[in-house]
Amino acid sequence: MKAFVKNYWKTLLFFAVVGLIGGYTVGLYQLDSYPEEMKQELYAQGLNDTLLGLVTAVQSAGYGLFLGAAGIWLGKKVGLWKDERHITKKPLLAAIIIAVIGGLALILPDLLIFGKYEPALLDMYAVKPTVPFLLATVTYGAVIEEVMLRLFMMSLVAFVLHLLFERKRDGVSTAVLVAANVASALLFAAGHLPGNDMMFGLTPVIVLRCMLLNGVFGLAFGWLYRKFGLRYAMIAHGGCHVVSKLIWILFI
Repeated sequence: MKAFVKNYWKTLLFFAVVGLIGGYTVGLYQLDSYPEEMKQELYAQGLNDTLLGLVTAVQSAGYGLFLGAAGIWLGKKVGLWKDERHITKKPLLAAIIIAVIGGLALILPDLLIFGKYEPALLDMYAVKPTVPFLLATVTYGAVIEEVMLRLFMMSLVAFVLHLLFERKRDGVSTAVLVAANVASALLFAAGHLPGNDMMFGLTPVIVLRCMLLNGVFGLAFGWLYRKFGLRYAMIAHGGCHVVSKLIWILFI
């Protein structure tokens, strides 16, 4: 345990600090996105922006710290965690390419396809992103979601599948790692359904959009985690949000 803490305390501290920032901004963003009647009810119960932000900040920091530690341990067991200390060009380029494609894919399908069937999607773009929303996407989204879904969940699924089906095998097979990636990507997509329900309602088009886009991105982030390491999944995830929000702010 001492050796583990000594080796990874800086990484875990990073997860926790970013979790505090991300969780606080998510709390502010969530309250801003609630219908006015719901916000008034929450205010009447004594909940305000600061309190909600603090609650989600502590929760998010806990995810970063404890799921981060568990994820590193599991990732080392199944060969997913990489102790690379420096950013290298090839995986960085792959992450940037995925970020640019992903950023475009977060916007264009709404404008060209889904918005024709769900006008509420187009109405969303009439209001520019707030500062808390922007910060939340590149902190909680890019870091904490990757800790939860890739580092922890993908590693956990791979660990369990290996125990169940490959007990006699020395290493974890590619098939198990791919299956773990698919499972974590589906969970990643499903985790966005409550937010979509709150904003648009869960119509068939909204569910298809949520599962398709987030599922595909989840697979791409999982591939980066498996091939190059978690940092590149985080770069790609954050980059997707940066590219999409820049398009939103500058051109829509």
